[in-house]
Amino acid sequence: MLSVSMKLLLRVSLVLVLLAPIEVGAQSDDLAYCDKLYTMCVRYLGKAIQGDMRPTPAMVIAQEQCKGGNTTAGLATLERILRNGDITLPPR
Repeated sequence: MLSVSMKLLLRVSLVLVLLAPIEVGAQSDDLAYCDKLYTMCVRYLGKAIQGDMRPTPAMVIAQEQCKGGNTTAGLATLERILRNGDITLPPR
């Protein structure tokens, strides 16, 4: 017979296993949204260099934060850049 603490541990483990795909999906959605915002930032607010639009350092840092798993910080920066440029954010 399993002890109460062992049963609790099994239940918590089961919940974590079931929630893991949700977390991965959310991270994937955030990364896709980050890519979309980054593309918009470069297209509309980047620096024109020899006819090409280039990202600003803040845009690059935000994209790297997203790629590194810190989507909260990266998205906040990209959203701020777009809002400051009077660009409407796309739906999430």
